[in-house]
This record gives sequence, C-alpha cells and structure tokens, in this order.
Amino acid sequence: MQLQLTEFRNIHSAVLQFSPTMNLICGENGSGKTSVLEAVYLLAHGRSFRTTKAHKMIKHQQSQLVLHGKVNWAQQLLSVGMQRDRNGELQLRLNGEKVLRIADIASLLPVQLITPESFRLFFGGPKERRQFFDLGLFHVEPSFYELWVLFNKVLKQRNALLKSKQQYNDSYSFWDQQLADTAIAIQELRQKYIAQLDLILRPLIQPIAALADLELELVPGWICKKGDTAELLVQLQENFQSDLKVGYTQLGPQKADLRIKVGGEYVDEFLSRGQLKVLLFALKVAQSNLIFSSGHKQPLLLIDDLASELDEQSKRFIFSFLHHINSQVFITAIEAAQVLPHVSDTEVGLFHVEHGQIVRTDEHGRRT
Repeated sequence: MQLQLTEFRNIHSAVLQFSPTMNLICGENGSGKTSVLEAVYLLAHGRSFRTTKAHKMIKHQQSQLVLHGKVNWAQQLLSVGMQRDRNGELQLRLNGEKVLRIADIASLLPVQLITPESFRLFFGGPKERRQFFDLGLFHVEPSFYELWVLFNKVLKQRNALLKSKQQYNDSYSFWDQQLADTAIAIQELRQKYIAQLDLILRPLIQPIAALADLELELVPGWICKKGDTAELLVQLQENFQSDLKVGYTQLGPQKADLRIKVGGEYVDEFLSRGQLKVLLFALKVAQSNLIFSSGHKQPLLLIDDLASELDEQSKRFIFSFLHHINSQVFITAIEAAQVLPHVSDTEVGLFHVEHGQIVRTDEHGRRT
C-alpha cells in the first residue's frame, strides 16, 4: 500500500511507500505515529477510531484533509481518494471516479485495528462482538452487506409501527415475515462464518495451554432451536406486547452476540489481562487469514502501541501469530528495539515520526 496524507492532524504532507509485509512506525507520544494508523483506518472505514469530529482530524487553520491510497486488489493497483472538510462533508473517489457509498471503498480495504481499547471485545456489550465478526463476514461473503441493509430497512419499518402504538394488524404480519426471512438468512451466514473462523483459530492457539478449551458460540438474538422462519415468527408474535411497551423490536440478529469462553467460563472472568491480549491478537490474525483465503483482498492489521502491558511470554505468542499472518501489518512503538528483535526474519519497513514529519529509516534510525 502507498499512502499520501495532506493536512491530516499534525502532518502537513507525507507520501509513504509501505513494506508489503510489516511496517514499524516509531516516535515519542504525541509525535503523530498513531495518526498514520488513523489515516489508513479513515480511508477504509470513512470514520476515525479516535474522534467523531471532522475538524479534529484537519491540521490547524486548514480547511480540509486529503488522503490518497494505492491498494492491490485482484492483481490490480487501485487508486482510492478521500477529502473531508471541517463541516464533515465527505468526498470519495475510486480510480478518479466519484463514489457515493463508503461501503464501495471499504469492500476493497479489509482493515482491522488493535489498540489498548480493543479489550472492549471481551468487556464491552454484544455490539462490540457483532462489529468484529460482521466486519469479517462483510469481506468474506459478498451477499451479507445487501442482506444487512435490507434487514435494517425492515427493522426500521417494524419499529416505526411499534412507536405509533398500533395494536397487531396486517402491517405487523407483513413486516414480521420480512424480518424473519432476512434474520434467518443472516444467521445462517454468521453461523457458517464463525465455524470457519474457529477452524483457522485452532492451530494458532494450540500451543497455548490457557486457551486449550476455548469455545466460540454464536447467540442469534432469539431462541433458535430449529433455525427456521416459523420459529422466529412465533417468538415475534409472543413478544409483541413487550415490544409495543418499549417501542422497538427486541428479537433478531441486531441482538446477536458471540460468547467467548474457556472451560465453560467467560474469558473476561477467567483469563488474565496478558492472556486476553494474546487471545485478542489470535482472533484478529485468524480473521485476517480467513479474509485473505476467501478472495483477492490483502487485509491490513493496524496495531497501536503493541509493546504495552506485555510480558515476554505474551510477546512470543503474539509475534508467532504475526509470523503466520497473510496481511500487511502496521505497528506503532516508541522505540524500534521494542519490536525488531522479534521480527528479525521479516522484511520490515521502518518509519520515524517527529513533530508530524515522517521519514523512512534503517534499523539504526538513519534516513534512507
């Protein structure tokens, strides 16, 4: 990937040619190294992982930011561009042509992120885990996105009826049928995806005794025994008065969750902080490898502050995962020495960031 940044955060202008395997971005806290990861994430997702306010991403006294990337997809080099102004207005281009949907860009750039806040996957609510596996499913199964869009349109219609406080009628019956049909289709895709993810995850965690009994269980968002439309229709009707009271639909794939357990215990209650970080990396690497194996996409994994809160054993496990990843990896660290000894057999692109200036260096910190 090649990335060009203009007026982004404290970076006036930079053109970065990254290594296709691993890239290490070093600098003191506040230097701008995390901004490089943020720019890649923004280009792929249309939003930042650090702020919801567009003006905070634009360099002081500038009117707009511009990002431009060149990415490999299906043996083609594609040009992706983004411009965002202080009011939040967004313009997207693909090979010079205007694009209206961020999903069209996102589908080309499978970007995953690991930050100190990523523990929300374990400690947060079901939404955090849905976002994790639905991101992978979006890149693996082409039909998922349109199906999810359709489901949310149906859900919006049913919720509008509930908010109007109408009693059950033919309109509910129609939307219930639509909701159940799309919900079952989504559940089947999710279940298949989690099974594939589990198969790829197993070899990664096999050497780790603490994760020997790991279980991934998809909870669909309703009581699912038969897994058919009729079963969900009955539950929607039985739950109607409760839905009417709260004003929204309480059953369906929008309530799905992924239970992550070891020996029958939830991992957030059973594993140490270090073990959870190892598991977090294993899940992200497994998902990247699954995305890679399913098509023509080159996944990207962004890791902010990799060395924090890691003992030596956890580091060894995590770098063993990264040695088996089919992704372009971007790591930030204060010092290159925190990472380089663990990746001595890997081609690493080294970058040093200071006061918004980014230069490519060798392992001794000399400009190249």
